[in-house]
Formats: sequence, structure tokens, C-alpha cells
Amino acid sequence: MLSGLDEGVHGARNLVETVLGPWGGSAAVIDSYESAVRAATDAQLSFARIVAVQPARSIVVALAELTRDVGAVQVASARWVLDV
Repeated sequence: MLSGLDEGVHGARNLVETVLGPWGGSAAVIDSYESAVRAATDAQLSFARIVAVQPARSIVVALAELTRDVGAVQVASARWVLDV
């Protein structure tokens, strides 16, 4: 028998899976988000390679790394919460 908290979590996961079903389910949406974060990070790093001024280049690289890290935390959290 599930506890009240387990039933609530199970119900929330089912709801999210039902809502995201037309887009392939929660796993597909999370994978798409992860790909978008990777593309944004790659674009930022590509831009950093063409910037000629060193302080600006370092700032763009730092922002790219921040984008990558924040996206990784969000993806990992979503996978953990949704048990994907």
C-alpha cells in the first residue's frame, strides 16, 4: 500500500506524462530540452571563438559554461522528479 505522499507523487507523474504525451512523453521533452541547451552552449562557444577582444571572449565562455551547468542541473532534476 502506498503512503499519501507516494500516491501524490505517482499522481503528479501520471499527470505530467499525460500532458506531455502528444510530444512523446516527459523523456522526449527532457531530451529535446537537453539538446536545446547543448545547441545554445555550442553557439555561445562558437561566438567566443570569433571574438577578438580577450576580456569579452572570457565573459562569453563563462556564460556558455553557466548555460551548460544550469541546463544540466535542470535536466537532472527533471529526470529525478519524473523518474525518467
